[in-house]
Amino acid sequence: MNFEELIQKLGGEILNFEEPVKTVEQAVRVSGFPRGKIIKSIVLISKKMPILVIVDGESKVSFKKLKEILGKVRMAKPEEVQKITGYEIGSVPPVGVDIKTIVDSKVVKNDYVLGGGGDVRRLIKIDPKKIVEYQKAEILDIIE
Repeated sequence: MNFEELIQKLGGEILNFEEPVKTVEQAVRVSGFPRGKIIKSIVLISKKMPILVIVDGESKVSFKKLKEILGKVRMAKPEEVQKITGYEIGSVPPVGVDIKTIVDSKVVKNDYVLGGGGDVRRLIKIDPKKIVEYQKAEILDIIE
């Protein structure tokens, strides 16, 4: 199943834009949606494995909380993100990435979120519960 088919299967929608939407600021400006509805898909590296962490656009990942859960973690380098996910930074989708996934509890309180769409000029609009279900993600409090 390709990415577009996956999003359709999960009841999501692909939104295409003329301008890049790689950052939360760009996504808010170009899409017109509020920061709280934008999510960030961040790839981290722990001693054991890569991890996809999903937080909302208003929040920052708490490395202190993650260290308590996973041990030492660090941000993946751009080339690592590309190799692990197949996507460049700023376009990593919250679904369809075959690595351990953690979704912050604040994200799942939304009825929908906008996240990376696999391309720097594309976002997906999706129910965050579908992200958790498809990715078999853990829901944890991981923001500062």
